[in-house]
Amino acid sequence: MVADRGMETTMCACTHTHATPARRNRRRALVIFSTSLLLVGGGVAWAAWSTSGTGAATAKATTADSLVVGPGTPVGTLYPKPAGGYGSGTVGAVHTTVSNPNAYPVRITQATVGAITITPALGKTCAPGSVVASTAGPMTLTSPIALAANAAPAAVEIPGAIEMISSAEDGCQGASIGLTLTLTAASA
Repeated sequence: MVADRGMETTMCACTHTHATPARRNRRRALVIFSTSLLLVGGGVAWAAWSTSGTGAATAKATTADSLVVGPGTPVGTLYPKPAGGYGSGTVGAVHTTVSNPNAYPVRITQATVGAITITPALGKTCAPGSVVASTAGPMTLTSPIALAANAAPAAVEIPGAIEMISSAEDGCQGASIGLTLTLTAASA
């Protein structure tokens, strides 16, 4: 045996020195101790960063704002209703603009026609009541109209909302028709 820095080593037929079993056991113990210390220390460090707590919290629901309904540009024509009815929803359609000031999208599901004002062309007369709502009370829309959250005014058509009575006088030709329109919507 040859002494190597105060440690015992043995020589084999090769030229390398090998540690004695006592030295290997000390190394093994040092590696196990270091690994254990690292794992325990790491666990403590993780535990030091996690935390929890319980307490009161609050939230508040928004308040729904009314849709903003404005006049639109009429497109279709209106004429005295024939006995068989109008063949198209574009006859009697009312045109409006609608904006949604809410922070959530809505779907317009109903329209209610209110007071109707008839302004005949210059030099003509058109009796009040010559134009009426096609449905008394709310009219459920066949195709609900979707409006995005915070939507700017958009053109909206309510098909078949009004009709001209079959006995309307000739003075109703070319008349302008104004009306109040109430739209009912729900969050989408």
